[in-house]
Amino acid sequence: MIAAVFLALMLLLLNASPAPALGPHVEASTLPNGAQLLVSEQHNLPLVVVSVVLDAGARLDDPGHEGLANMTSEVLTEGTTTRSAAALKEAVDSLGASLDASADSDYAVLGLRVLKQDIATGLALLTDVLLRPRFAESEAARRREAVLAEIRAQRDNPNEIAQRAFQAAVFEGGPYSHRVEGTEKSVAAINRAQLVDFYRRYYRPANAFVVVVGDLTVVEAQALIGEALRDWHGEPTRVAFPTAAGPSPVHSVRMDKAVTQASIILGHRGVMRTSPDFETISVMNYVLGGGGFSSRLMESIRTRAGLAYSVGSFFTVNRGVGAFEVVMQTKNASVADAIARARSELERIRNEGASDEEVNEAKRYLTGSFSLRLDSTTKIAQFIGQVAFYGLGLDYAERYIERVNAVTKEDVQRVARQYLHPEGLTEVIVADLSQATLPNP
Repeated sequence: MIAAVFLALMLLLLNASPAPALGPHVEASTLPNGAQLLVSEQHNLPLVVVSVVLDAGARLDDPGHEGLANMTSEVLTEGTTTRSAAALKEAVDSLGASLDASADSDYAVLGLRVLKQDIATGLALLTDVLLRPRFAESEAARRREAVLAEIRAQRDNPNEIAQRAFQAAVFEGGPYSHRVEGTEKSVAAINRAQLVDFYRRYYRPANAFVVVVGDLTVVEAQALIGEALRDWHGEPTRVAFPTAAGPSPVHSVRMDKAVTQASIILGHRGVMRTSPDFETISVMNYVLGGGGFSSRLMESIRTRAGLAYSVGSFFTVNRGVGAFEVVMQTKNASVADAIARARSELERIRNEGASDEEVNEAKRYLTGSFSLRLDSTTKIAQFIGQVAFYGLGLDYAERYIERVNAVTKEDVQRVARQYLHPEGLTEVIVADLSQATLPNP
């Protein structure tokens, strides 16, 4: 009898379906032109998303022409050698599709979202934009004015002013020292020839990941993409990944603006996205300032002292070294008190670490909310593109959960001591300096 039950249990285990993987299944291959093709079948909706992720971000802007990567992506979809901007827009709209391009600090993305039945037509439009952009003077001028208007609008936003100043101070002229959109002076100096040159240097297949997610089989996607991009050629542009040598600089930046709420950023250089401690840092930062109302910074500065409506901390994600930031807004009269409390919390987590309860709450949130990053076709494509670009491995979703769950309170204190430097904070304050109570510089 016991032997029969044991045999039945063994058969049940052998025939049981394996637990579904948390992350999307991805099939990787290389196109003849050197581009990496990453395909994830998602057949729940008759949609297809195609993202071309290129190593063409703002960190590659030419000195004096900050904003060049952004402007290149802005103008990319504003007409081709075969279609005017209006004709291209009409063709995309007639499919009920979307076709857009953007750039961030590290990479640029050209993205298509289209119904499966229109995939061939949609790919033809994407290919036209990717291979044959016109960079017409009139369209470049129009987009330039739009970017300049955006930059000018930021003059009235103390948070934007503080962020610009913080980046410039912490990265001191390096590839991450400027905002993606550039400055008024640098954007005004960008001309068509520079856009064309940037495109020719960096929009190359060997620098690209082509991500396809949706209602296509791997075989269908490989055939369609291979045919659509058969004329896309070019040798890779070798780009050194930026690193930050030496200790983070320490600056005290105080900017006078007639505001009732001061904007404050405290921080220093952080880690690269590929840091083996990234997941442990995420747990630590959730306890410190990334956990909303449950974070220590929020508890100290808002709940107990009533000094700020919002306060938080985060580590920026870059291919090179990013930054750690504490960001908050408070009344001019309470600037010094709010900063002192923030510094105290940095010291406390370094010296005391975190409790088991705090660590477990952070782990539950980070693992439980992870699936929200994969709850649409577009988000899955974005996730795959980022994982591929940063070289994290296509099984990263599973390893992320494993690494987060393995974090202990001892690990949290270790990374707090290693990566938080309260004695070396750059301090940016945008406030009415005549009314503000300021800490000693």
